[in-house]
Amino acid sequence: MVDHTFRMNGEVNTPLSSGFAEKVHRDWVKSKNPEKILTCKQTNDVSIFVNKSLCCRLTSSNVIFSWDFIILTRGKHLQRVALTLNQNRKNFALREVIYNSNEIGITNGQEWYNSKLKMLNADGNKREEVHYFIKVSFVANKYGTYRQNVIFYFGGYPVFLQRICMDCLPTEDFTRIDEATNYQFSQNPNMWNTETTMVYWFKSPFVPPKDPKEKLSMIYPYPDRNNFFLTQESLTDNCLTPENYRGRLHELITVEELARHEQIARYNETSYMRLLNHYVLTSAGDASTIAKYAPPGELFAQLPLSRSISEDTKSGRLFLRGCNKVLFKCLSRSSNAIFEAHIEDKYAQTVYVRLSKECVHTLNLVANSDLHVQVQFVLNRLPSCEWHKAVDSLPDVGLVFLNEAHMDMKEIGFMDLLSRDISNVRLSLLNIEQKRALAMITASTEISMPPILLLGPFGTGKTFTIAQALLLLLAKSTEHKILLCTHSNSAADLYVKEFFDVWYKSEKIPRLKPVRIYYKGRAKNTVHPVVQEYSLMNDNGTFRDPTEEDLRDCGLVVTTLATSSCLTCLNLSFTHIVIDEAAQALECEVLIPLALATQRTRLVLAGDQMQLAPEIYSDLASERGLGVSLLERIYGMYPETHPCRIHLHQNYRAHEDIIRFTSEMFYDGIVKPSSNLLVKHPVLKPLTFYAVQGMEVQDAHSTGYANMSEVYELVTRVQELRNSWPVEHWGTYNEKSIGVLAYYAEQVQRIRAELREYRLSDVSVERVLNVQGKQFTAVFISTVRTRYCCRYSAERNVKDYGFLTNPRLLNAAITRAKCLVAVVGDPIALCTIGSCRNLWQRYLDVADLHGVDRGTLKRHVNLLPELPLTSPLNPLAKEFVPRSKNVFMVESLGINDWKPARFESSPSLNISRTLFSNTLTYWNNPTHSGHCITCASRTKKNKEE
Repeated sequence: MVDHTFRMNGEVNTPLSSGFAEKVHRDWVKSKNPEKILTCKQTNDVSIFVNKSLCCRLTSSNVIFSWDFIILTRGKHLQRVALTLNQNRKNFALREVIYNSNEIGITNGQEWYNSKLKMLNADGNKREEVHYFIKVSFVANKYGTYRQNVIFYFGGYPVFLQRICMDCLPTEDFTRIDEATNYQFSQNPNMWNTETTMVYWFKSPFVPPKDPKEKLSMIYPYPDRNNFFLTQESLTDNCLTPENYRGRLHELITVEELARHEQIARYNETSYMRLLNHYVLTSAGDASTIAKYAPPGELFAQLPLSRSISEDTKSGRLFLRGCNKVLFKCLSRSSNAIFEAHIEDKYAQTVYVRLSKECVHTLNLVANSDLHVQVQFVLNRLPSCEWHKAVDSLPDVGLVFLNEAHMDMKEIGFMDLLSRDISNVRLSLLNIEQKRALAMITASTEISMPPILLLGPFGTGKTFTIAQALLLLLAKSTEHKILLCTHSNSAADLYVKEFFDVWYKSEKIPRLKPVRIYYKGRAKNTVHPVVQEYSLMNDNGTFRDPTEEDLRDCGLVVTTLATSSCLTCLNLSFTHIVIDEAAQALECEVLIPLALATQRTRLVLAGDQMQLAPEIYSDLASERGLGVSLLERIYGMYPETHPCRIHLHQNYRAHEDIIRFTSEMFYDGIVKPSSNLLVKHPVLKPLTFYAVQGMEVQDAHSTGYANMSEVYELVTRVQELRNSWPVEHWGTYNEKSIGVLAYYAEQVQRIRAELREYRLSDVSVERVLNVQGKQFTAVFISTVRTRYCCRYSAERNVKDYGFLTNPRLLNAAITRAKCLVAVVGDPIALCTIGSCRNLWQRYLDVADLHGVDRGTLKRHVNLLPELPLTSPLNPLAKEFVPRSKNVFMVESLGINDWKPARFESSPSLNISRTLFSNTLTYWNNPTHSGHCITCASRTKKNKEE
């Protein structure tokens, strides 16, 4: 950074004429290594201390306060100090900077400059320790939360940041807010201090290096009592406002991170690790076996867990996707050193970790021995840090709020404007609302306009309308540069495969060729070959981040919200930013691409608020609105007749029966079928149900469940449909013809394995969490859970049973189908367990039932006892068998309870095929009424699963 001379003449309410703070912020946003521009960490040559807490709370509306910063430097001189937040500038002021007992430099209250710098550099010793004293004052005459950032510049990057906050609140609110803060921290066990303790960080050439963005933690350190407390801004203010926007979002993100850390910390324990040269993984799902061998110098370790990892629980789901590291202390050594290990594989009761060469050498570890350790599992903080950065990188809060002119905006001839520029789009394909959306999106950017909201349930043509608008924009002007972001990769790929690949190859217009940006760690074989043609890749076939040269002549960039962060370091500006699946993303996630927006950027938000939503772990953050998407929040601000609030209601994707059911159950009846009705199957009805009496099983290593009865029944029905595919009704069979959906990964594996045996590998089998944006002619849904699972846990929201307890999950699955929805499951479980039971009761009322009649089903449902007031015994709990050998004690920290665990793996479940192939299966009920449920009869030689 080059230092320039400047004159101090600004007023406290206006941006400083020097632009110093603005330049630091701009460089920080654009840097690939933002921690090298700005840091909160002390270094060897700069230490910063403060006489009071950075975050203070006072019970007064008239406050005079100050913070005194003491800076110790070695070989550096303080050159500038600045307050960076425009909000609340009149409440904060730089009062003085003292050096050698003398006040030095010049200041306007918001920025200080060392005017004696040349003299100090000439006289000073380069290794001399220098002390500075800086006073920052605060004045307020009303209650409120006041924040300010102070940056210290020593002639080069990084600039040192200190965040200060004063919360002035009534006495009656003090106790409530203070207790709320204490409660947030009381739920989390103390983490080991890696700043003051010797840590051996994990390094291995066989594991990808840490993401460089993890260094954002130097700017957004882990929250503790020294840098965070809750304020009235979050607990008292009713909603987000332009004034509290950044501060409140930062607080809610922090509260959410604390809640996630608490979930992961539940697995902390004191235990014994079995050290191994190799281990073998077996999967009952696809009968595969994988052996892993440690390279020379490294070792693996098998770590038993004091609590199981389950896809049914919040903590289990978070552990599976958000925990890849573990810290441990060796209790059999006198050293207090901390070692980091990489989690290699995760199973229900065990994790396997990789120990680095340095760890093995330092502790002198050998294979086939046991190590007594205390363990802390580490939450991946990168998502939280990126959300914080997105909040700070938003160039203007006004981008996500409405001004008075926007609120009163009237529709002014946009349709006339559209009709003159519509040569590339066939208007006959669009309904009136789609035409209005097209007109608004493609209107001149010279017209000031708030965010355009395009809301539409499944199949109403959101994707089609957006694609047509982008086509028109790209053909209309070479000045248009569009960023299209989605929440999921599957939705982003859909735009490339279904629209722009076709248009580019038929029209041969370079402007229509999109650039698809993937996360650089994505495996190539998981990406569709068509999409690979438009993706940025290295010569070795790995994906890479874009350069300015890659995007200089590109009109359309397609990526996900998370991956769009790689664009902020480039000198790019977009005329249009379009965000699809905006209702499925947190507001702070949507802010990531908005770092590239300007006042003239046209912002489009599209989505379906009844599809899958992100999981919020903090009840407080959820109650205060962190789970509300930007699309939903802005939707609530618009008047009903606002031209930028566009609803699509006509469904073009599905059969009328499917539309009617989903419209009534999820969308209050607003979704209507179009005139282009799809044809139903000549035999099967659009809504079909196959009753199966089975048992959910959990493999020894699995974190989820499988139901083999449903697997066999489902594969039978898929095979029947495939063999008699109605080409004259549904067209030629292809990869998008049949989709099979399940909630549990274990069930997906077993269905895939069974389909392969019948040479049905062209049937798509997916977890329902991964099918956003996809559609199939026929969809089969495996619900897995049976009436033997715990009703109490489902009703008390202790556990999540997928399609039984999550209405949005069920909606996402059903709305993937165009002509046929075929559900395979236990009807008694569906009608009696979980928050979706009323939805399932309605489905069974209107569906074509196979294997059970409605009278029988009703009688069995009526025989079910009422839900107990207290937690009953779990009928699926594993039998306790005392073991006399190979027993190791596992202590769960915070719980004075010891549990035995064995290290050898349990044998795979051996299930006879004929067990599930009975033609007549009676419901196992003590008060059996003599009625039966029929299942498809299948004969095949016994096989071990």
